[in-house]
Amino acid sequence: MANLAQLDLRAKGRETRIRALLEDLVQAHIGVRPQYRMALAVWFDISPDGDDQFLLELMTGAPFDTDAQDRLPLLWQTGSEGSPYARVRVTSVDHFTSLLRTDPDQVAPYRRSYEVLYFDKKLLTPEVIEFFKIITEPPGLVKGWYLSESQYQMSNNIQGLLTRLGSARPEVGLVKTDESSDFANCRGLLHVEVSGKWLPLSPEGIRSYTFYNDWQSGVRVHFLFEGGSLYQVLKFEVKTEPEYVGRLLGRTPDDRYPEVYLRAVHAPA
Repeated sequence: MANLAQLDLRAKGRETRIRALLEDLVQAHIGVRPQYRMALAVWFDISPDGDDQFLLELMTGAPFDTDAQDRLPLLWQTGSEGSPYARVRVTSVDHFTSLLRTDPDQVAPYRRSYEVLYFDKKLLTPEVIEFFKIITEPPGLVKGWYLSESQYQMSNNIQGLLTRLGSARPEVGLVKTDESSDFANCRGLLHVEVSGKWLPLSPEGIRSYTFYNDWQSGVRVHFLFEGGSLYQVLKFEVKTEPEYVGRLLGRTPDDRYPEVYLRAVHAPA
């Protein structure tokens, strides 16, 4: 007889497999309806052992609703028509938002044992974001901008920098992992925004960014963060840190992260 640990491992394995199959289905649905854009996909009433899995998809476009639920085989990529199946309910963001305001009991089942598999924050209403408790930023994230060497040298003061850059969307985020007692030095994980969610850069992903290539070329690199913190990059160091996962919204496949070392500086006089 299998012991409890083995049973738990099997259950976790099936849940992981079902989640992956649902995510594949969601990705296949993105862009399949040219007149709409997918804003949210939620796996709800979760029961990985069941033949039917339940998926809610919210789309942009004119308000629409349908009582029909497509029953789709999750093993469609293999040509199998058998179980498990996904019962997919599709409606519009606007219609779902209207129900949240006028008939909350009707949408309550969607938050019973649920998991958000996909979202695009820019396409969602504040009510939907709050209803599904969608978290878009890790705790402690500060957002800011990369300053090229020429931009830094042309700066007179930090307030001027903030005024000039504040109208632009922040392009980087930082979650500090350590800081000196005098706040002069710190290190942390750089983040970028992907579909409205702030995720850490991987050792491979960081190579495509100008600030990293400038630093590798020996150019001085600076970051300005909201609130007025101005830092110069001292170095980048790739580390394997599994314990960081609890502080982030996403993780790299091998828990390797490029950690940046920063020193606080002043704007040139």
